[in-house]
Amino acid sequence: MTDAPRICAVEHWYRYEEIYTAPPVDEWERSIGEGGVIIHLHKFRVKHHTPKGVWLALYGDQEAQRFVLRDAHKRYACPTLEEALVSFLARKRRQLTIFEARAKGIRKTIEKAEREFTLEGKVICTY
Repeated sequence: MTDAPRICAVEHWYRYEEIYTAPPVDEWERSIGEGGVIIHLHKFRVKHHTPKGVWLALYGDQEAQRFVLRDAHKRYACPTLEEALVSFLARKRRQLTIFEARAKGIRKTIEKAEREFTLEGKVICTY
């Protein structure tokens, strides 16, 4: 009696992250354009399952690992590419609202400083 060969499928979870690149420069180190953004897909190997989640091997390192809850609303990585994309877009949308709120506060601070710190109708210091 011969046993059929067992096929061991390696399971992966996924996470999208952005990488910002510097703008190109000329021979005098002056920027000649805009920087770019690369959307990178990280693929994490599942080391083992627990009743509540999975342990992922981080970035190919056998020692570094991270636990991810299976049923969490926010997860570091997701079991499917579709879920990873939805998670990425949700993170970026939330990040955008945070930065917009910060910019709004900064605008208010500038307006207040320009109103309150003037000398005979002139702004003391402008940049």
